[in-house]
Amino acid sequence: MEELKALKQLYYQLHNLEKFPEVLPQAKRVLLCLLKETSAAAEALPDHESILSVQSFSRRDLGEFQRRRDNHIGKEWEQYNLRRREGRPRELFGDRKEAIWWLKQIAPVKYVDGAWLGHVGKVTTPFELQKTMKGAWQILSEELGDGDLGKNHAHLYHALLETIAPGFPTAEILDFGHPRHQLDELPVWKSAIAQLLISLFPSEFLPEILGFNLHFEAVSMDTLKAGKELREVGIDPYYFILHISIDNADSGHTAIAIEVVCEYMDYIRRAGGEEVAHEAWKRLQAGYLLSLGLPGTAVCPSRRRASDGSRVFLSTTEMEVIKIFKAKAQVVHGIHCSSKVRIGSRSVAEWLDPVALESKKWQIELLDALSGSKYWIRRGDSSKSRFIRELQWNGRMFGSFTQDEYDVLGKWINNLASISLAMEDPDVKQNTDDDILSGYPVFRHPSTARFTETLTYQRSATTLFSFQSLPPLDIGNRPVFESFLPLWLSHPCLLQAFVSVPFRTKNEFACTIVKILRAQGGFHIEQECVAGMGEVRRPNSLGLAGIGMNMMVQHGLSLAALPSLKHVLQVWPLEFAVHMLHLSLRPMEYKGLLIGMATVFAKMHVAVVRSRLHLLSAQDQLALQKIAQRELEGLELCWEELTLDGEVYAECCRGYLAASHEIKKCFQS
Repeated sequence: MEELKALKQLYYQLHNLEKFPEVLPQAKRVLLCLLKETSAAAEALPDHESILSVQSFSRRDLGEFQRRRDNHIGKEWEQYNLRRREGRPRELFGDRKEAIWWLKQIAPVKYVDGAWLGHVGKVTTPFELQKTMKGAWQILSEELGDGDLGKNHAHLYHALLETIAPGFPTAEILDFGHPRHQLDELPVWKSAIAQLLISLFPSEFLPEILGFNLHFEAVSMDTLKAGKELREVGIDPYYFILHISIDNADSGHTAIAIEVVCEYMDYIRRAGGEEVAHEAWKRLQAGYLLSLGLPGTAVCPSRRRASDGSRVFLSTTEMEVIKIFKAKAQVVHGIHCSSKVRIGSRSVAEWLDPVALESKKWQIELLDALSGSKYWIRRGDSSKSRFIRELQWNGRMFGSFTQDEYDVLGKWINNLASISLAMEDPDVKQNTDDDILSGYPVFRHPSTARFTETLTYQRSATTLFSFQSLPPLDIGNRPVFESFLPLWLSHPCLLQAFVSVPFRTKNEFACTIVKILRAQGGFHIEQECVAGMGEVRRPNSLGLAGIGMNMMVQHGLSLAALPSLKHVLQVWPLEFAVHMLHLSLRPMEYKGLLIGMATVFAKMHVAVVRSRLHLLSAQDQLALQKIAQRELEGLELCWEELTLDGEVYAECCRGYLAASHEIKKCFQS
């Protein structure tokens, strides 16, 4: 219960990260803990489920693994339908009441649909990876409905819950985790937390993010069953049917996820060679196993009673531990018959019944009970576990276990993940990179910056104005390249964090920003159907980042010598660029400011096209013209909404003026 309470608290904090930036070190510890847990458990998986069977990466081997997995799911689905035609009962839930219970229990996961990609494709991404990350962001965009609220997955799930449980709480409020809602399925909360956590550190955990994405976007049996069984109990199954279709391996999210992985591995191989690529592949596998090991589903009470544990596997280490216990049970069972010591629901004598220990279900229950006993086991730390101390000199079981057996038991305990320990332990040494250009996310107020002082001065001097009254931006046609380039490469950051948490996108304002970001990223204009792999394959899909890279080449700069925004800013420092990055991480606090700043940059795009800068090719000018048109259409809608809050609207106007001032400094008069 302590672990569940801690996870619920962390879930709330991660939905409100601006208010709780101090949670980031703790978040990283928990992520590492979960990666350790799921990687250890993967030892026992059969080949068709374990990506570890692909020992070294190749496009062919990955494709073959995916086909094996798809074939296995297909056969499982055929067998399920055969059982149902024979009159067997539903397998997810028994009746409508239990279906509602199930849908409510998995809400923490469904509310964060797409979260694992929430921070990919930022302006700090290496230039050579921008196209690859655009593919990953395409998946996120479709999870967010491509800016159409009616197609937004988090919104769809909440709307479904409203039809069966009116007033059900939303993800971003503290009340969502309150005990009265009885959302107590620990595996669900662990899965939801994993999706939020892994997204947070794209600079450090990008391979793990792409591996997680590769598994999560594949169709699961629970999704297939829900699409059928919900209809049978009178509940709209469309949310699940949508995921069966949109995640397809031909043109949907599975296909995109595979392509992104292949492009990423090609990049790593080019940049670092085979040894570095092999290490990246192992990390990518760990991300895949994180998703696989935390499926985020709930088992209904009626299914639990019917379950015999036959589908649960033991890891290699767990099998070694059971082998030790079975050997000891043969000789000590009678000795412990008078012991009053209990582990979980049974006495030691009951657990060590040699006949019962032959049952895999019994073995699993014993390991779970022992590993969950705080009196005997300190998960993740055998040196502080009473059980291990009792095996040492002066312990009551000294001499009962050999050194090899002692080592196995210690290894088993050390491999046990402890989320509670990870959340509590401040002594874990971690390298914390507070450089926002490489250690994203970094929450640090630019309180001493000249830009902030300018805003403070303007706070009392700003006259409000309307979007319609904004004049064209007068910048001339002589940019100071050393200032203009870092300004160009950094300014797309302004709106990116608005859509990092899926549940915060279930409103028209955020959906409009999704469309603006799609324009800035060079995505095709939204249509009736999702673009899927069509977008990934579309030629000449330039966004602002691509235009910036072309600009560098046009100016004679080497992308190999300046491979990222960080490198550009090391050569040509621009204080305002760093300020924008810091401000962009606080879209709730600086909502108006960021919209105002984004608007003047859209105006700059129009001015750049009209001035026909020699830095832009004709193709780039045409692409930029279309981007600016879509940006301004969306930003006008944002300004309309901001008029409802006078203070935020005034902040928007100040942001427009301040950014306009900074832009003009990058041009010669």
